Amino acid sequence: MSTSESNVHFWNHLLATAELIESVDAAEARAVVMEQLSTIGEAFGDCADPVESFEEYVVIKLSQAIHAALEMQPSEVTQVPGSPT
Repeated sequence: MSTSESNVHFWNHLLATAELIESVDAAEARAVVMEQLSTIGEAFGDCADPVESFEEYVVIKLSQAIHAALEMQPSEVTQVPGSPT
């Protein structure tokens, strides 16, 4: 698959992911978001080169960071400086 085809596949996947997340009810939302964030990292994590595909790289890194944050147990979450307690 060429870089151009890969980019189109990546952005189409993100669009489909957004539409899927919008369509689920509240009871399913967290599980679907977690699954989709994981899928983005697994499917595209090795494909995005920060030099050649910076936008895709940033989206993948953001997806991985959000997934990791959502996996944390409440006891692992630290207080953000300056936020209300």
